[in-house]
Amino acid sequence: MAMRHKAIKTVAMVVAFALPGGLAAQEVGDWVLSPWRGSTVLYPGVIESRTGSIVTIRFDDGDVETRQANTVRPFDWRPGSRIACLWSDNKWYAATVRSIAADGFTMQIRYDDDGVIENTNTGRCRTR
Repeated sequence: MAMRHKAIKTVAMVVAFALPGGLAAQEVGDWVLSPWRGSTVLYPGVIESRTGSIVTIRFDDGDVETRQANTVRPFDWRPGSRIACLWSDNKWYAATVRSIAADGFTMQIRYDDDGVIENTNTGRCRTR
């Protein structure tokens, strides 16, 4: 299941950038950024199901939430994107994406405050 999830995300990322204006269809399998429980920050995940304007998202950290489709946007992280990631002290720190692997899940980041470069995954990061 994990490999299928990663393959879907990679295809969804390509589709999102191929559509006019970068807008994705927000259908099952699309990789998106979505708030979690009303937060103002966005977390990456994949749309698992859609009924009308309601989507169920499986976030990259494994959590699942159902919400209005208009509250999600296409996943758009790429090298140079500004994000925040969890450090080993369980606090969020500003970082910049250096690279994203072909699996669409593994990435290398550079923390802004001390320049530390770390390999992590999308499930440990978020954006505004």
